[in-house]
Amino acid sequence: MYHTEMRLSHTETFIIPVTRTRISQHTFIAYSPLSDTCCLIDQSGVDLLHTLADSFFSGERNEGYPEWAKELLDYDFPAVRKMLRQSPQEYTTLSLLPNLICNFRCQYCYSAQGRSHAQITREKLRKALDFFIDPQRICPQTIKMFVSGGGEPLLSWETIKYALEYAYERARQYGFTLWVSFITNGAILEEEILHTLKTYACSVCVSFEVLPELQEHLRGQYEKVSQHIISYGKAGIPVMLNSTITPFSVDRMQEMVEEVLKTYPFVRNYTLEPVTDHTLFGSPGEMREFYRKFATHYRAIKELYGKGKTSLWFSLDEMADTMKMRYCPGKLCLTPQGTFSICHCASSPREDRYEKCVYGSVTEEGVTFDTEKFRQLMDLNVLHKEKCRDCFAKWNCGGECMTRADQYPEAYMEEVCHFNREWLRTQLEQRISEAYAED
Repeated sequence: MYHTEMRLSHTETFIIPVTRTRISQHTFIAYSPLSDTCCLIDQSGVDLLHTLADSFFSGERNEGYPEWAKELLDYDFPAVRKMLRQSPQEYTTLSLLPNLICNFRCQYCYSAQGRSHAQITREKLRKALDFFIDPQRICPQTIKMFVSGGGEPLLSWETIKYALEYAYERARQYGFTLWVSFITNGAILEEEILHTLKTYACSVCVSFEVLPELQEHLRGQYEKVSQHIISYGKAGIPVMLNSTITPFSVDRMQEMVEEVLKTYPFVRNYTLEPVTDHTLFGSPGEMREFYRKFATHYRAIKELYGKGKTSLWFSLDEMADTMKMRYCPGKLCLTPQGTFSICHCASSPREDRYEKCVYGSVTEEGVTFDTEKFRQLMDLNVLHKEKCRDCFAKWNCGGECMTRADQYPEAYMEEVCHFNREWLRTQLEQRISEAYAED
C-alpha cells in the first residue's frame, strides 16, 4: 500500500491518498495535471498504472488500456517557450515603483529594509515608458501598468501624474490600449488625484485591514483610510481592497468580509492573503496552525459570501484549474533607481535580494537588459528544482514564490509547501465529489 503521494515513474501522473470520507473507499486520486485529469482509483488501479506507465514511456500504445488510464498518461509536455517569458522584450505589463518613501510602518512590510528618499527621475521614467509603449517592440494591444511600492506611490504624485499623462498620450499615438491600477495604503487623497484617476479610468487597490482595531494595530490611520475608500467609491473609481491576514487577524476573517460588504458595498474585489513573514511565527508548527485556520475560515466565508457582487479572492482560489511552470511570470518592475527587477519585493539596493533580482536598467542610451541573467531568473521554476520533482502540486503552484524561498528557513518553507499541497488536494477532492454527486 502507498500511504503518501507519489509520482509514477517517468510520468507527470501522481497518486494521492484520499482524505475526504465521502470518497475514501476508493483510497486514491490519480492526478495528471498536464492533461487536467483526475479520477478515483483503488489499489488495483495503482498497480495497473505502474504497469502501463512503463509501456507509455517506451512509446507502446495498447488499445486495450482502460480509457481512464489513457487520459492520465497520454499528454503533451508543455513547451517552455509558451509558458515562460524568453526575454524582457515580451512583457505587456509594467510594474512601476516610483519611490522608496512611506508614511506607514506596517508590522509585516516586505520592503521596510529598503526605505530611503529615492524617487525615480522623470528622464528615466520617460525612457522606460518609451521602451514599454513601443510598436517596434510589441504590436499595439492592451497593456497594463501597476503603480505600487517600494513605498507609498502617491507620495510622488507629481511624478505619477506625469507618468499617466505621458503614457496615455503615447499609447493613444501608437494604437495601444492602456489599463492602469494603483496599489496604495489609502492615506493620501486630494481632489486632483480623484479627478486625474477618473479621467484616465484608473482603478485603485487599497491595502486595508478593514476592522478599526486591526488597522490601527497593524497599519494605522483607520478613519482617514476608510473615508478615502468611500471617496473613491463615490467618485466612481473602481475599488479593490486587500487585507494581509496575520496571526492577529486570522480568526476574524468573517467579520472582515461582513464589514466590507456592509460599509464598502461598491468594492469590486476583496483579496485576503496570508502574510509573507515567517518571523511572526515562533515555530514551523505555529505556521502550520495559522495556515490551517486561514484555510478553514476562508472556505467558510467563500461558501457564505462568494456569490455576491463583491468578489472574494485568494491567490490559490483557482489552483486546480491553473497550470504554470513558475510561481509568477516574473516582472518588468521599474524601481526608483531606474533598474528593472524580476520581483516587486526587491526594489532597493539596501535589500539583500536586490542584486539577485535586478536584470536591467535605464541608461543614457535607453533601456538595456542582461538577457543571460534574465534567463537564469526564469529558470527558477519547477523544471530546475529538485524539491519539486515528485510533488503532485508542482504544476499548479509553479515551485512557490521566490521571495518566500529566498527568505524562509527550510522548515518554514516546508510548511508553505504543505499548505499548497493540502489546498490542492482539497480542491481535487471537491471536484471529484461534485462529479460523483452529478452521477
